[in-house]
Amino acid sequence: MRLHGRVGHQNHVRGAKQRSEAGSGPTLSMAGEEGAMEPTLCANPTTVSDSPITDPGSIVKSVDGPSSLIIGQRKMESKSAGALKKSSRYRSRSLSASSTDSYSSASYTGSSSDDDDVSPRQKDQKSSSGFADFCVRNIKEHAFGRREIEIAEQEMPGIMALRKRAVEDKPLKNAKIVGCTHINAQTAVLLETLAELGAQVRWSACNIYSTQNEVAAALAEAGFPVFAWRGETEEDFWWCIDKCINAENWQPNMILDDGGDATHLMLKKYPTLFKAIKGIVEESVTGVHRLYQLSKTGKLTVPAMNVNDSVTKMKFDNLYSCRESILDSLKRSTDIMFGGNKLYFVAMERWAKDAAKL
Repeated sequence: MRLHGRVGHQNHVRGAKQRSEAGSGPTLSMAGEEGAMEPTLCANPTTVSDSPITDPGSIVKSVDGPSSLIIGQRKMESKSAGALKKSSRYRSRSLSASSTDSYSSASYTGSSSDDDDVSPRQKDQKSSSGFADFCVRNIKEHAFGRREIEIAEQEMPGIMALRKRAVEDKPLKNAKIVGCTHINAQTAVLLETLAELGAQVRWSACNIYSTQNEVAAALAEAGFPVFAWRGETEEDFWWCIDKCINAENWQPNMILDDGGDATHLMLKKYPTLFKAIKGIVEESVTGVHRLYQLSKTGKLTVPAMNVNDSVTKMKFDNLYSCRESILDSLKRSTDIMFGGNKLYFVAMERWAKDAAKL
């Protein structure tokens, strides 16, 4: 998908025209002069700036009259070494495509505590009830995560109605599910619904960037074995999936996967456990391709369901979910408004074509 956007900044175009006529130095046209407009600062085009739109350049102050100018070069603050360290450890491309794409939902709480540089794997955390079979960024964020889950429940009446209707029957009794998906408030509603219907679950993230830390903390506080946090390294990523697959007194019989990473790891590292799997549900294009490859080579010995090509996915999720996610991501990453601009989508897959129906 490519995005070609054109944003007109008339003030900056006017400034560029004034620079070409008057030279490279800063100029200031004062109100009151013949033909003058509002005070406009035209910055030196060679001045370095961190602004993605325009360079404010020098700071101009008036001293003893409009013709006296003091030009001071603006100082740029350097980023902290800790931020650079964290950003460098986040980048890895050896995972599945869905594991490192940063388009997915993100945590809005951020992380500003002093122990951010400490890996959650090195922390000894417990819930208020003493539960410790989890690994999240900060269990203390659970209250805010619970509020987000409650809001998501109000926006998901269908799955909440299913939970209420089938809670007595426990149709998922004896189901032991390994989940590897994005962990956000909506996923938490699904996870808690599975538990209400009788299933046992262990969950990890399919994307190293997308986990909402506060939601993961809320799930851990509620007693769910969750192993995920925003900003995992590649080693952390596979460690979290491994913790969901291989645990004491735990024999999984189902896989709910997004990207095929949990399926891949179990087949490669735990072939005996993989033979006991009753079914796999895969919801991404990447994961479906990997399943087809396993099927062609005769390695896919358990039933697998291609959710990605289902009618519900194509006609509902693509049109009403993926589209909104793309719009939100574009606005956040480009920091522009779409009004008055033209967007060009190069749609390579069905979800992109549906997203283009703005």
